[in-house]
Amino acid sequence: MFRQVNLMQRGMDAAWAREEVITNNIVNADTPGYKVQHVAFESMMQAALAGEGGLEGSTTNPKHFKIGGPSDPLKVTPVTLTDMHYTARMDGSNVNIDQEMSELAENYIRYSAMQTQVSSEFNRLRMVIREGN
Repeated sequence: MFRQVNLMQRGMDAAWAREEVITNNIVNADTPGYKVQHVAFESMMQAALAGEGGLEGSTTNPKHFKIGGPSDPLKVTPVTLTDMHYTARMDGSNVNIDQEMSELAENYIRYSAMQTQVSSEFNRLRMVIREGN
């Protein structure tokens, strides 16, 4: 019954993590040598929803690489990745402030849409409960 709401919660958690990462990128835009970070989530969620997650390896140390991915969409968690592939400026930083601001606005819209959908689900449930009395 609440599967859709739980999936939306996972998406909202990912959007929240993305907001924190983007904000951190913006704050550190002028930090020499800082490398931009991104949050990976949507592709992993799509794979899990399509049943392509497969087997997930367990780790015994936080520094171990993750193997495979969860096949249960409710177990998918956002992962923060650091982009070490290019340097955009002479000081070694690769933060593009315009791109970060654009991603922040897009993330806000995505979060708001999910929040509206969850609220709508609960409003429907509330209406069903009231009609049942």
